[in-house]
Amino acid sequence: MLSWRLQHSKPDILGVPFVAHTFRFNGPVSAVETTLVEYVQPSLHKRAILYLHGYTDYFFQDSLAPHFAEQGWQFFALDLQGYGRSIRPNSRPNWCEDLAQYHDDLSIALAELGQRGIDEVVLLAHSTGGLIASSYLQRYPEQVAQVNAAHPTIKGLILNSPFLELPFSPKLLKYLSLPIRLTVSLLPFHNLRAEKISVYAKTLHRCYAGEWSYRLDWKPSQGFPLSFHWLKQVMLTQKSLRQRPIKTPTLVCHSTLTTRKLDDVDATRKGDGVLDVASMTQAAQVMFQKATFASIDGGYHDLYLSPKPIRQRYLTRIDHWLAQLS
Repeated sequence: MLSWRLQHSKPDILGVPFVAHTFRFNGPVSAVETTLVEYVQPSLHKRAILYLHGYTDYFFQDSLAPHFAEQGWQFFALDLQGYGRSIRPNSRPNWCEDLAQYHDDLSIALAELGQRGIDEVVLLAHSTGGLIASSYLQRYPEQVAQVNAAHPTIKGLILNSPFLELPFSPKLLKYLSLPIRLTVSLLPFHNLRAEKISVYAKTLHRCYAGEWSYRLDWKPSQGFPLSFHWLKQVMLTQKSLRQRPIKTPTLVCHSTLTTRKLDDVDATRKGDGVLDVASMTQAAQVMFQKATFASIDGGYHDLYLSPKPIRQRYLTRIDHWLAQLS
């Protein structure tokens, strides 16, 4: 049975009114910690957005919180075990034995939201976070069916460029999926280390050509070493989602264009510089029974990190979908 204890609650690095709650629990190998960031403000509403970051990532998009608060949603975000605020010296950052271990982080967060009087939750998840959130809903359908009294009901899922398929075109996937699956299975301890800063990272951070300032030790521009074991777990989770589709109402947000193979910063800015949009959307059509698709012209891989007019269109699509969900 999952158990945890509150380590501390303290002002968050994002400043007032954000508070970081850190919880300690037993992971697959050793004790780990997860961090729930709360946007603290008076609210009569008993519904909340719970944000989940992607790979080589953490929550720093502070302006998301007041936006959803204005729409009548309380706001929380998770830094999963081994990510961002939850990185610890006794474990490898961004490492996992199995993607399902992050379900514990989500269960803790949902239970804590329930303790705060939240009745309904919509998950907002980016990239690999979208894969984790989707697999959680597949594994725990009672979270949606309103039979778990300890947790709020999960009313919907919003996906921001979810990592539902490997980053290759549908045509290439026909030839590459099997060799990649065999390689990661035969070489589970192998890691790939980037030799240079990714072009996508250069579109984001202020020290290059972007507008965002975030911690480069938590979100390094060259990424963390890519574990073949991690990639195998990603592929297994993607396969599972294809076999048993999710019934939760889902909004799949994505860019209109794939730019991941381009070496030029300006060209990469015009679309998703990490994943393949066609493969992503095709996978989503199989994995979700109640999917609505929102194509965001010019959107980056993390749609919220796109230039302001584009991210505003992204938020507007979410707002309209949430209004219909309610």
